[in-house]
Amino acid sequence: MSSMVPSDGSPIFEPLVSVVIPVYNRAHLIGRAVSSVFDQSYKNFEIIVVDDASSDDLARALAGFADSRLQCISHPSNRGAAAARNTGVAVARGEFVAFLDSDDIWFADKLTQQIAAMRGQPREVAGHVCAYDCVKPGFGTRRIVPEWSAETFRRSQLLGCTCGPGTTLMCRRTIFAEIGPFDEELRRLEDWDWLLRLAAEGYRLLGSPTALARVEVGSSAARRDVDTALRRIRARHLDAAARESASSRRIFEATLYLESAAAAFGDRAYACAARSVLRSLAAYPMRGGAFYWRLALRAADSAGLRRRDRSTATTLSPTSH
Repeated sequence: MSSMVPSDGSPIFEPLVSVVIPVYNRAHLIGRAVSSVFDQSYKNFEIIVVDDASSDDLARALAGFADSRLQCISHPSNRGAAAARNTGVAVARGEFVAFLDSDDIWFADKLTQQIAAMRGQPREVAGHVCAYDCVKPGFGTRRIVPEWSAETFRRSQLLGCTCGPGTTLMCRRTIFAEIGPFDEELRRLEDWDWLLRLAAEGYRLLGSPTALARVEVGSSAARRDVDTALRRIRARHLDAAARESASSRRIFEATLYLESAAAAFGDRAYACAARSVLRSLAAYPMRGGAFYWRLALRAADSAGLRRRDRSTATTLSPTSH
């Protein structure tokens, strides 16, 4: 932590932040992500790029950054994003760890605002996420805004992982010793699983309505990987949700069906997707018509049936997935 003291005598809160960037075959994009970290107004950070056995020229892409705060660690074989993030956390030295996906960028004040938000927070506040601009080539930009209270954080996680933690999350490094690392058996949804574990232990995250990052949406996840992850997540978390309340169980099951529907839709298995949406509605119909209308529009976008010509904003609350 910085030893600087301002004129009023109070210590400046400038803890070291370890920025973890997993990358696989994105040499053409990694420079943009790394540059957005070096451009931060907050300067007390280290950058840990974890190369998950890329076959492109990543070393050359990083060679232009002559800064001792940057290091690159390489996996000898491809192990997935969860393992890459865990590798970064294992070598991190900072009080806080912040994650950034290799195809995304941070806006200049992200770390400054997140560090300010975490100053003086109690132990149960494990970290901070921010709103972000979600960009899909050929479509408009959606602003995704986390909105929950201390009382509704757990319920919000049962509704799904929508806060983009792979790029928006900054958390206390010590939390990984208590919650555990990301599940390396999960090729998809490992961030949602981790957030469910975090909430189950009584921790929560702060959420900011200010967009401090841009998240690029790529191709749909492999349906096989999503279905495998959903089975594992169901087995791990369903009983805990049921112990909370019958409503919590229904919400969680409904979200599992929605995730399955999204994977089926991306695989063009439209009948399977429709069945899963109906099962989600049957399990928990209280998300409201507005949510399902947005879902239908997003499905049309994905299928190329409709182009988004204007930006929209989506609030993430317990009633709007």
